[in-house]
Parts: sequence; structure tokens; C-alpha cells
Amino acid sequence: MTVSVAEYLGICTDCATEIIPIKIRKDESLGVQFKPELQCPFKNSHCDKAKRGDKPVCSVRDSVTGVVWIVCEHRLCATSPKHSKLTSHQKDILQQVAMCVFDNNINASDIIVKREVSMKVTEASNYKADYVMWRLNPNLNSLANSDKPIVLEMQGGGETTNTGALSKHITAWEENSKIDNNMLRTPIQSVGTLETNAWRRQQEQFLVKGNIAVMTGGRIVFCVGRLLYDYLMLRFINNIPRDLRTTNWSLSIIAFDEDKEKPVNKDGSIRFSIDPSRVIFTNYNSFVQVLTNQAKPSETLFTGKYMDFEGNIVDLY
Repeated sequence: MTVSVAEYLGICTDCATEIIPIKIRKDESLGVQFKPELQCPFKNSHCDKAKRGDKPVCSVRDSVTGVVWIVCEHRLCATSPKHSKLTSHQKDILQQVAMCVFDNNINASDIIVKREVSMKVTEASNYKADYVMWRLNPNLNSLANSDKPIVLEMQGGGETTNTGALSKHITAWEENSKIDNNMLRTPIQSVGTLETNAWRRQQEQFLVKGNIAVMTGGRIVFCVGRLLYDYLMLRFINNIPRDLRTTNWSLSIIAFDEDKEKPVNKDGSIRFSIDPSRVIFTNYNSFVQVLTNQAKPSETLFTGKYMDFEGNIVDLY
């Protein structure tokens, strides 16, 4: 497993722009701390990582496949600050989603959203939807596929293995006397993407938020990174209906990937766009059925060697 740094504080390491290192530290035991409040390029607020004393890495790149894995929760489409104006990046991502789930010709002025919306599970327990999306002047007259409001969840990626090695690599780059993007994007050994952990978190979103959305008369849409989408499809692709776009679908999974035609934005960040080959529209209940049936009986689970409290081995077959 190897990855390289793809974006540092919103700047792509592959672009011509020289990235200026910021010596961020949080080693309290050595009395060395520097936790600056830096503007996040993707939301109207500061970079949470830098303020915590973490390296402001937005995404990494798989060194074998070249696929980008987002490692910041705010990178794909941040929900905070909840009441601030949307950035141009957020508008771009949200409009792409609206064009995919509502109408390819929908105007930006017709798209409305609210963020971090409370979803009551029990009297003592609430979840929050990342976004609720709706449109002005919805099409409510189609018998097959009328518009419905959308609960929209964003998970572009997740964690990596061996984050300590990643941090050490960036520290070495920060302390290098020469500003050098090549050093920053050098593959880092023993650091890899953790799709499994991201999927574990995603399952809860599917089961709880999806159920609330559908029971309330809406739909659930999950926007994920390409690697997470591929991870899911390897497990479920043969067991769920994939293309109910023109019928009464209730769940959609949409993959965002690095835009191959326009990979870098004017501000130096990677441009993410929907991969049309990695989009499914399906039935929520069918998907949940597949989700809960993804295991099979284990013939040796309850047989084999046991041990009693005295340390004696007991064979059960």
C-alpha cells in the first residue's frame, strides 16, 4: 500500500503552483505548538485540520491506480458553517447532484438546500442529514417518477492507514530548505486507503437516515468517492436493481471522481465531477435487504476446540 499527497490546503500537488509549506505542530510534550487559523478553500470558514494542529491534507492519491481518496470530511461538500453562504465549490457539487437526481436542465436558481438538518430517531436520539435538497416548481404530476425531496449525504472518502508515516513525510517536506512539490507527492510506503472503516460508518447512514427519508416521503442520495463506490459495488452489484432512474426509485449512490477533462480548477484544487458510469438508482428496501443478508452460515463457528475454566480442552463436533 502506498499513497501520495494529492492536495495540500486545497492546492493540487500535480499542478504548476509551488505549494508553500506551513509548519503546523501540536506536540505538547515538546512544548512545540502551532495551530494556525487558515482559510479553507472549500467552505466559508477555517481549515479544521490546521486549527487542530494536523497537517492540512485534503486528499491523497493511490500510487498504483492514481485514484484520489478524500481524507477531509469537508472536502467533497462541507455542511458547515450551517448558515453561511455557499462557496462556488459547494454550489458546483450541489448543482451536479441536482442535475443528476432531478433534471439535467435544472437551473441553479431553482435548487434549494438546508444543511445539518435534524432527523429524529427516538425522543432521546437525533441524527443530522448533511443536506436536504429540493427544487422550486417540482414536477409532481408524473405517475412513474415525480420529484421528491432528497436527503443528501456526503462521504468522499475516509481515513488512511499509518497516519503517523503520512505526517512524518509532510513534516520532512516542510523542513526541506527547497520548496519542492515533487517531494510532497513522492509515494509514502505503508500508507493506504481504509474503505472498510468508511463503509462501516456508511452502513448506519443507510439504515437510519435512509429509512427516515423514505418514510417521510422523500429519497436518500449518497455521494461518495470512486474508491468507496467500487468497494460497495463489489459486494452488492449482482443483487440489487441498478437502474430505476425513470421509475419510482428511492435510493441513489453517486460516485464523484477526479474530472479527467478538467482535472484542476482555477484556484489550483482538484475538480471533482460525477462519474456517469458509477451512478445507481435503486429501491431502498431492496438495498437494505441485500445489506442485511451479506453474510452466510459458518459451518465451523460452533464446533471445534473449546476450553473449560480449568484449562481442559473440550472437542465438540
